[in-house]
Amino acid sequence: MTKDISLGAFLCALGLAGIYLTAQVPSSTFTDDPGPHLFPYFSCAILILCGFGMAITARGREVRGQDSQEPFMKPTEVARSALLIGLLVLYGLSLWLVGFHIATPIMTFAFYACIAGRERLSILRGAIYTAAVYGALYLLFITFLHSYLPEGQVF
Repeated sequence: MTKDISLGAFLCALGLAGIYLTAQVPSSTFTDDPGPHLFPYFSCAILILCGFGMAITARGREVRGQDSQEPFMKPTEVARSALLIGLLVLYGLSLWLVGFHIATPIMTFAFYACIAGRERLSILRGAIYTAAVYGALYLLFITFLHSYLPEGQVF
C-alpha cells in the first residue's frame, strides 16, 4: 500500500510540475485560439486527481486491513499496456504522416479492438464508436475551438 501512496504522491507532484511548466510557455497571439495551455492544464489536472485518488484509496485499504499480495499487473495486462503505448506512438506518427482524417478513424478502431479484446470485439460497435469519436473530435477542434487539424505529409 505504501507503493500506491507514494505513486499517488508522485503523480500529484508530476501534475503540479506540469502546471508550472505549462505556465512558462508563451501564449499565442491568435484571438480565437485556445493557446498552448488548455490541454496541458487538463492533463495535469487529471494527473493530480488520479494521483490523489490513488493515494486516498490506498490509505483507506491500509486502514481497513485489505492489504493484498497480488502482483501489480499480470503478464497479459503488461502486454496489453505495451500494445496501447505502441498504438499511441503509432498514432502520433500517423498524424504526422497521413493527417487527422485518415489516422484518427483507423487508430480509434485499433484502440477499441485492443481494449475490447477478442471475446468482446464487435465490428459494428467499433464502427459506431469510431464514427462518434471522430465526429466529436472534429466538432470540438473545428467548430468550438476554431483550430486546425494535422494534415499529413503524404496526403
